[in-house]
Amino acid sequence: MVLDTVWHRYLKRPYRLEKVVDIGNGPINVVLIHGLASSSKIWTPLVKLFESEKYRVRSYDLLGFGVSPKPGYAKYSTKEHAKAIMHSLSKESAKSEQFIFIGHSMGCIITTYIACKWPDKVRAAVLYKPPLLDFDEKRSLHKKFYKYLAGKPPTLSTYAKVSNKFSNKLGGFKTDEESWLPIEHSLNNTILAQETLSQLEIISKPVHIIYGRFDFFVSKVKAKKLAQINPRLKLDYVPEMHDVKPKSSRYLKKLIEEL
Repeated sequence: MVLDTVWHRYLKRPYRLEKVVDIGNGPINVVLIHGLASSSKIWTPLVKLFESEKYRVRSYDLLGFGVSPKPGYAKYSTKEHAKAIMHSLSKESAKSEQFIFIGHSMGCIITTYIACKWPDKVRAAVLYKPPLLDFDEKRSLHKKFYKYLAGKPPTLSTYAKVSNKFSNKLGGFKTDEESWLPIEHSLNNTILAQETLSQLEIISKPVHIIYGRFDFFVSKVKAKKLAQINPRLKLDYVPEMHDVKPKSSRYLKKLIEEL
């Protein structure tokens, strides 16, 4: 325990995450990155669609979520989340391998960071329902919403009960006292501290941004403007909320086939 703390807390070595999904032995590598207060289980409808002879599909539970480590001293920043994924992949892949990254919700922020910092390993990126925030917009309702969530204490049982009851509709959100610290810190240090808009303006990899038409967790305005600035960005919609459904999974699978 002491060595673990020294290695990760003081020497800043990234954690190796728990790999929940690893199927197929094909030449096309796909990495799925889930969102806030979620786990790799949210990708189940999509994972079922991949042919094992054509794809190798992997998904890790993010730091602080699912079955991955939950250090109490972590900042749960974009950098920490991304480095843990990059480290975990590096331990089990050849240097020449490239990956198609698919992020959902907060996972889109992490995916964008990886695409910018690790371009040699990224073939393409798919941002599925990204919570893009513009810090120049002081009246942003979405920003206020995330700040509101970040300020809620772990003892707020009402919120936990409501979010768990409607977890399928709200994108797989799960909250309890153990997970609240990673949720709170991820909200503050990943979602509310993101640099995703500026990164997407200059990103050199193909990026597909997909929104849910009925998704009240994210704003679509900035993505439309980004697509006009950077020709590598493509924008599309699915008639859904914030979760990953079988219908949208079929859409994502078809998109990956075209990359």
